[in-house]
Amino acid sequence: MIELAVFDMASTTIDERDEVYRVLRQATEREGAQYSDAVFQKWMGTEKRWAIKNLLRLGGVDVTEENHERAWQWFRAELHRTYTENPPTPLPGVEEALATLRERGVQVGLTTGFSREIADLILDTMGWTQGRIFDASTTGDEVPHGRPAPDMIFSVMESLGVEDRNAVISTGDTSADVQSALRAEVTAIGVLTGHLTREDFESEGAHIVLESVAELPAVMAEFSVAVTERADTVTQ
Repeated sequence: MIELAVFDMASTTIDERDEVYRVLRQATEREGAQYSDAVFQKWMGTEKRWAIKNLLRLGGVDVTEENHERAWQWFRAELHRTYTENPPTPLPGVEEALATLRERGVQVGLTTGFSREIADLILDTMGWTQGRIFDASTTGDEVPHGRPAPDMIFSVMESLGVEDRNAVISTGDTSADVQSALRAEVTAIGVLTGHLTREDFESEGAHIVLESVAELPAVMAEFSVAVTERADTVTQ
C-alpha cells in the first residue's frame, strides 16, 4: 500500500509558465555562457544555485565566486519579480488529485530545486498551506545534495515517519526527478506536463509515465500491484 506520494513543483504540480527556465538560462547567459538546449535540459529540476555554477562552466565561463554570486542574486531577484507580478497557478486537476490522495490516507510531500524563499513565495501566492494541500515540503537548499541525489525524498520520508521505500512514489517532469526517485529506490513516475516525452521517460527508467498528476488517483490501485510484485521479486 502506498503511504507517501512525493511531487516536484514546477511543471509537475504547478504552472509557472516555464519562467524558472527562462530566468535560469538568462542568469547564466548574462555572464557570457553559451550552451545547447540539450545541455540546458540536463539541469532542469536540479538545485538552482548548483545548476547556475555548472551551466556557467559548461557555457565556457571561467567560474569565480564573484560571477557565480552575481548570477545567483540576479536569478533570485528576477524570479521573485516575475512570480510576484504573475503568480504561478496549480496545473489542471492537481489540487483535486492531491485532495483525493490525502482523503485515502496517502501523505503528500513536495520537493523542488527552488530555494526555500522561492518555494514559499510560490506556495503563499497560490494559498497552498501545509496540512491542507500537502503534508511536508523540502527544498534544494535544505539538503546536502539536490537532485538527482535522493536527499529531498529521504527528507520528506523522515519528516513524515515513512520508512518503507516500497510504500513511496515520487512524481516529476524531468530526468533529475526520475533519477532521484530511482536512487531513493522508490517508484519513479514521469508526467508529460514538462518537456520530456514518454520515450524520454522510458529511457530514463521511469516505472510509470502519466499524462499528468491529475491521472494519479485513478491509476493508484493498478500500479500498487506492480510495486508489490517488484518488491517481492527483489526479496526472492
